[in-house]
Amino acid sequence: MNTTKEVEFDYETYTRENAPDPSQIRSGPEVHKRRREAFKARLINHANMEKKRAREMRHGFISYCHQNKSQVDLLCHALTSNGVNVWVDRNNSIPETPWKQAIQQAINHGDFFIACFTKEYNSHEKTYMSEELKIAIENLQQKPHDKTWFIPVKLNDCDIPDIDIGEGDTLKDLEYINLYENWETGIQKILNIFPLRSPDIIDDPNLNENDCILFRSVNGQYYFIPFQEIRWDSEDITLTLSPTSSKQSSFLCSMRKDRYDILSFAYQEDAAWVKPLDVAQLSTEDKTVWEVILKEDTTGKIYKNRSEKINLEELNLEQIACMRAKRLLLNEKIDNVTPCLSQTSVFDQMLLEFQIRGELSSQYGNRLQALTSPIPELYQHYKTRPETFTKLARLISVLYLKLSNTVEDILQLDLKLINSTELQVKFMGRRACLNVNEEPAMIEFEGNCPLTK
Repeated sequence: MNTTKEVEFDYETYTRENAPDPSQIRSGPEVHKRRREAFKARLINHANMEKKRAREMRHGFISYCHQNKSQVDLLCHALTSNGVNVWVDRNNSIPETPWKQAIQQAINHGDFFIACFTKEYNSHEKTYMSEELKIAIENLQQKPHDKTWFIPVKLNDCDIPDIDIGEGDTLKDLEYINLYENWETGIQKILNIFPLRSPDIIDDPNLNENDCILFRSVNGQYYFIPFQEIRWDSEDITLTLSPTSSKQSSFLCSMRKDRYDILSFAYQEDAAWVKPLDVAQLSTEDKTVWEVILKEDTTGKIYKNRSEKINLEELNLEQIACMRAKRLLLNEKIDNVTPCLSQTSVFDQMLLEFQIRGELSSQYGNRLQALTSPIPELYQHYKTRPETFTKLARLISVLYLKLSNTVEDILQLDLKLINSTELQVKFMGRRACLNVNEEPAMIEFEGNCPLTK
């Protein structure tokens, strides 16, 4: 009897240890075919990683009918902005793939299951939400009766289906949350159930934003730390920092202990992946400063020299980079900019989505990718200090634009807070030179980034 054992392939480590030789890079149909197959293997590996993260991360799974996507997006935003991790199935139209297995893992290992019931769901005889409900009910039957795990939610005036959940009860017997009559009250009821995670962005009321550098830690938290002096010589960076909070000092202490971790770092117009070489705390009677020596990690730079083009929806690397920049600065999603994707295969949609996210950064453990814009979340922490917010938004944008391989140089990045709901953005950047015989491509656009939903 043959059995198949799932083996998780660490693609990120393999990529670092087997960096490609730029002189061996070729273009053409065969190269494109091999690259596409390799990328498909990466998608499968990514699905396996998603399953692993679903097992490890505390989260709630949200099940819904895709006709209600816009309302569910609002629900997700309301929960994530309040520190609740959510798992939303965006790929359940491809059965019999690792993604379906990832969904099952996410439900089985989730702390909560939110079922969004609507008239639209009730009008369908068969939906993928029904399949998710079956998995959830099987889990519910094994949960203690005093534990709230299955949370029915009404998004509009509808009936909750009379589905058997065992012991003579049905879904109608569970207490539901009504969101369509009182959204704020309903959201608060959900928040009262969920365990909150610590925020990714740490608000510091004592921060002097005029002279700050930015670190993004391995666990995804951002630290804006004032500095007294900085020297960036080639690949060596020397900092004299003046932390203004205990959390900043604690982060610097962790750098001293974990010197092999790769961090992302930004200062003015530039950013880099760095490794701490030396971290020292210097105290006098008047003040305490930190001397930090960093070494720029250049492993990923070799990928900037790739010369092959991507034939996907007739989009090349520069166009995809522009879409990534608009996602980072304007929070544009894939369905906002490419409506024609509805006519393409699901695999092509996934392939394009992964390209927009930025494959370069995924080689690092902290996974700095363009999943969404970091600007709206930052605004929630600094909206009472608009000038501070604008300056910090610029710094965090530099971090993502440079380290997601979107642009090589930032020529213009003007941010202006219009009101409490929008940030005006004017951007111009230069791409990395992919061909010595061609001028590097430029990306230029302007628009408004929504700060709230």
